[in-house]
Amino acid sequence: MIIKNKILSLSAMAAVLAVAWGNAQAHTRFEIATIPEGARSDNNVMIPHGCADQPVIGAITVFPDVGMSLVDISDDANAAVGAETFARSEQLATNFVQGISIAGIQSRDTFSVSELIRDGNGNPVGVWSAGGSIPPSNWVAKLPVRISAVNIVPESCASKVILVPAIANVCQLTSLAEINGKDSDRLDVDFWTAPDAGHPNFDAPAWNFPAPITVTRNLDSNPLPASCGEGVAVRIYPSAEQLNRDLPVKFDGLQVWPAP
Repeated sequence: MIIKNKILSLSAMAAVLAVAWGNAQAHTRFEIATIPEGARSDNNVMIPHGCADQPVIGAITVFPDVGMSLVDISDDANAAVGAETFARSEQLATNFVQGISIAGIQSRDTFSVSELIRDGNGNPVGVWSAGGSIPPSNWVAKLPVRISAVNIVPESCASKVILVPAIANVCQLTSLAEINGKDSDRLDVDFWTAPDAGHPNFDAPAWNFPAPITVTRNLDSNPLPASCGEGVAVRIYPSAEQLNRDLPVKFDGLQVWPAP
């Protein structure tokens, strides 16, 4: 009887772990979620499913523009991206990171067309891809991107900086008026964005949706100032202003998503 109960307990535990693993893998995420400061990362956006039963026909990833991004700070230096201890700060992202730079990695494994998204100075802040599709289930697509070394400002108290890019997986070409990022059951687009950017269409439902990249401070080469104690955690993500500028897809000068 004891052996039987142990077998049943192990079976139940295995079932729970299987569900937990499945839920953990259900969201779009970066293949490498934690990087040390000062190290370049050749990374992949991992897309594990479509919009319910709809295939993904295009994908957009936009990194925070440090000149116009939002900053939240937590006094808990170990805070995860969705921690309730984060609060909005009036400080600029440049008070914590010296810059965020990316480059595209050419690949036609999933989509045949990719273009960089650039800021007003021509610097890449994101990439969009289309011309193909990802089946709605049982396949995982890897969309590559190079993230240049991110350096934490020495004078800051940031023990880690959590970058929260805005990601949209497009399954249908709908107009802006039809899009509601807070509705996770829609069939036209899945948003893996910050929920608090203040955008009426592009904000995700909650903080478990974004795909964060955590940059950890090198405390040997870049120690915290003595006044910082254990330091703080910093969360940086695109503002509604940046989302309006960078998330819509333009091809040959014409906007193709959201549909005009």
